[in-house]
Amino acid sequence: MTINPNVHLRLRRSTHDKLRAALELSAHRSLSSLADEILDQELTRRLATEDDTAARVLSELAQRNG
Repeated sequence: MTINPNVHLRLRRSTHDKLRAALELSAHRSLSSLADEILDQELTRRLATEDDTAARVLSELAQRNG
């Protein structure tokens, strides 16, 4: 069983407003699902530009989370 912990993030008002606007243009049903997708894509991109250690950590996380 995969554990999916809830995380509460404090976002700047401008970030929240942008997220809300993006939600209007997307097929996502919630801010949380949209934010999760955006964070996942951006973090993957950022880690891919780091050295091999970061890529290895990302790979291990992906394997652990299935």
